[in-house]
Amino acid sequence: MKTICLIRIIVTSLLCCSSIIQAQTTQTKPKQVCLINTEQFTIASKYVAGENYVIQVGLPIGYSPTKKSYPVLYVLDGDKSFGMTKEIADWLMWNKEIENIIVVGISYEQGWWQKRARDYSHCDDTILFKGRFKQTGGADNFLKFVKHELSPVINKNYKINQDSTAIMGISFGGMLSTYILFTQPEMFKGYITIAPGLGWNNNSILEIENDFFGNHKELDKLLYLSYGTLDNNIEVVVNPTIQFIQTIQRRNYEGLKFVPEVFEGETHISVYATALTHGLKTIFKR
Repeated sequence: MKTICLIRIIVTSLLCCSSIIQAQTTQTKPKQVCLINTEQFTIASKYVAGENYVIQVGLPIGYSPTKKSYPVLYVLDGDKSFGMTKEIADWLMWNKEIENIIVVGISYEQGWWQKRARDYSHCDDTILFKGRFKQTGGADNFLKFVKHELSPVINKNYKINQDSTAIMGISFGGMLSTYILFTQPEMFKGYITIAPGLGWNNNSILEIENDFFGNHKELDKLLYLSYGTLDNNIEVVVNPTIQFIQTIQRRNYEGLKFVPEVFEGETHISVYATALTHGLKTIFKR
């Protein structure tokens, strides 16, 4: 009798092991990780010839059932930045450190690195960056896309508080956000500018700001600006940004809330997450 029981136990164990092995060998291919509360679609632009922009939208928890409207943050370099921005914003919203916001990433189907240079630069640079990019100087066309094609779609399909919009960019994107501030400031209320490439074309952004100041002493905006002390782009980022900070502080624009920060020990890239967190808390503080 003991022998029969032992045999049954052995057979049962073998059958269980066989089932486990079979389940492991027939397991389907792992699925990709997806961000919850996100949507994605494309927009074919008539202002940027032949470009299909990939638009990613991150919604706050509880968005669907409510009728309230939300501030919106437009994120440049969405190919690299949307996921991080959305998740950091989620953490801050969860801890009630910022308002509930909608995050909109602007990405490309392909060719991100070259196309960002085209879209985020307001002119060509024949001094420091001559020949480094296939095409530059397309910022005005890109802003027409944002203003006349992207924003209307976002405003129509999502519950946006149009009095609380902001844009965030790093490097080229930081240069573009600064360009917008002094050429089309009505586009956004808040600006998160990180390690901006203000040295582009012999500091031409500083000249644009100077022209703006000649006709405007008021600037009712929120501007958060930062860079890291280990940024190796001294001529492009650090020196012109220091000059820009000093200039804006000296201007004392009426209505402007200007928050500059310098992060010790952070590089051009590593500063991003820290600066983004501080920028969100500055622009969207509860």
